[in-house]
Amino acid sequence: MEMAIKRSEGPSTESSNQYFEARDFSELYDEYFDRVNRYLRCRVRNSWDADDLTTTVFLKALEKFEQYSRTSPFASWIFRIAHNTYVDFMRKNREVPVDQEMFVGAEADETWQPERLTLLNEDIRMLRDRLELLTQDQRDVLTLRYFADLKISQVAEVLGKTESSVKMISYRALHQLQRMYERGDNQ
Repeated sequence: MEMAIKRSEGPSTESSNQYFEARDFSELYDEYFDRVNRYLRCRVRNSWDADDLTTTVFLKALEKFEQYSRTSPFASWIFRIAHNTYVDFMRKNREVPVDQEMFVGAEADETWQPERLTLLNEDIRMLRDRLELLTQDQRDVLTLRYFADLKISQVAEVLGKTESSVKMISYRALHQLQRMYERGDNQ
């Protein structure tokens, strides 16, 4: 009977911080899971690796959640973990990054017409080919900025660069992509 009363009182003072941290983390997980997964799908060869890496990122984040300084944006912190996890994965696997699946973002909607899907796949292939011609820094900046939807300041924090450096890298990369599209080539 005494145990039932203690349970109904809610979390003990000792564990209340853990209770609220777990709840906070759960909400942040729900908010950022798709963005982290989309970023990783952009960087690795297949969706299975991206899904595994996404799981690894959130496990690492959960283990270190008490170290997260709430004075900086959670997006910067979680994407720093995601970027480092990706770099570790690439060192171990030595794969060529970028996969077509990421650009679709998810499985194709069944209402899509086959012709439309074929055109989209061709556009994705062309973009992928052109992204591979950019420098690693340019790919990092563009994928974090546009596929992970981070602000310039957050991209700078994740990559350990200044905001002006990120802006310049982004500008040059976009300009280079534009020139490639205007020429209609992949070189």
